[in-house]
Amino acid sequence: MNPIHLNDTGSVAYLPTVHAVVNLPGVGTAGPNGQAPVALGASPTEPVRRRELQPGDDHIAYWGDGNDFPQQIIKLASKNTIIPTTLSKKAALWIGGGVYASADEEDETPVKDPEIRRFLNDITTKRYLLETALDINWFANSFPEFILSKNREKVVQLHSNEAAYCRFGRMNEQTGEIDKLYLNANWEGASAADPQTIVIPAINPYSWDRVEKVRKGKAYKYSYPLSFPSPGRSYYQLANWDSARSSGWLEVLDAIPQFKKFSMQNQMQIKYHIEVPSDYWPQVYGDRWEQGSIEARTAIRDEFLKALMDKLSNVQNANKGILTETWIDRGSKNEVGIKINVLDDKHKEGKYNEDYTEGLANLYYALDFDPTLGGFAGMGPRSGGSDKREAFWIFISGCKPWRDRILEPLEFTAQYNGWKKKYPELTFRFRDTFLTTLDTGKSTATSNTATTATGESKPPKKTDEAADK
Repeated sequence: MNPIHLNDTGSVAYLPTVHAVVNLPGVGTAGPNGQAPVALGASPTEPVRRRELQPGDDHIAYWGDGNDFPQQIIKLASKNTIIPTTLSKKAALWIGGGVYASADEEDETPVKDPEIRRFLNDITTKRYLLETALDINWFANSFPEFILSKNREKVVQLHSNEAAYCRFGRMNEQTGEIDKLYLNANWEGASAADPQTIVIPAINPYSWDRVEKVRKGKAYKYSYPLSFPSPGRSYYQLANWDSARSSGWLEVLDAIPQFKKFSMQNQMQIKYHIEVPSDYWPQVYGDRWEQGSIEARTAIRDEFLKALMDKLSNVQNANKGILTETWIDRGSKNEVGIKINVLDDKHKEGKYNEDYTEGLANLYYALDFDPTLGGFAGMGPRSGGSDKREAFWIFISGCKPWRDRILEPLEFTAQYNGWKKKYPELTFRFRDTFLTTLDTGKSTATSNTATTATGESKPPKKTDEAADK
């Protein structure tokens, strides 16, 4: 009687004739095409970063010197009119029309497997996709979490923990692995020992037997940390757009609106300068002025100012003239009377507008986002539909590395749940909807983007056949 393999990787077997379970250490996971397991001669190299070079305590590696770097970034970026919206748009474009699975990278037809479809269409999976895309956009780090079934045989749920609440445990000094994740909503004041701190075992994405380690474990939930790499960082990666902060451009962009705001609040809005000669009053008001008391003269001035203000400000008097008394001064022979001078508004020149536009340009460079996709036309001629279509396709064609990161936990789930055993070349795809030109007969076309290493997505053909699939 042949031995019975108890798991997908072939590392655990049952011998019926002797009623024995055999562990086969050193046996790796099955390949993508269902080939025989391959034994690895060594584990991936993972250097240990010395504790004195990484701020933190005995348990937690701090995210920033004060362990509040994400909170600082959220506070700073939330004051900017561009960053939150752009990061949300990038996340939405990464996700597109959602994810489905096909049998291989050549076949775009969704697999008719109820379990796979149910998992991908579950609301928690859809929320995972968007929340993870947002976290990677904001911080270049994300902390998804698997939940296993009660018998630990299936991954039944996948969701994303709030990245700003997550902190890595210290590296294992023998293996270099990070095997714990700490969650608390109150960093930087919290610690690993706080009752509110939750500890979750973490999967090492570089471990070749990561699926088997979870099978042999005892926990019912695991974190699968994701990140987009940045040079020289062992724990927390740094988003590319952070250069807008470290270069000082965000401070410039923050200062200009504040300057304009306080300038508008504190500066008197003077539109007219009215010059009234001192002998205007006796000339026009005669004895009423000459014989009047101080109170009477004040009343005359107030009456004069009110009438003048009504003439200058009343909408019904627009485009009408103002009549004032004038006379010839006997001494100088010059004409004397009231002068109304219209003052120029210095602020209408758009002070600092060029500086603000330059700052926005640098911000968009750091965000790696074509401003035409956001409807911004302040850095050049107004863009048309063709510019937006090309910018959209350029963006989609370059986002595969980020999409692959988002889909790593789904690949893990496919191995753990046995989907790869049923469909050895199972491929996860994103649905992308493209705007087309009017000559295609369709306003949009759908492209299904494969996420395998060799998968290459192409824009829809500009023909009448570019219908939604």
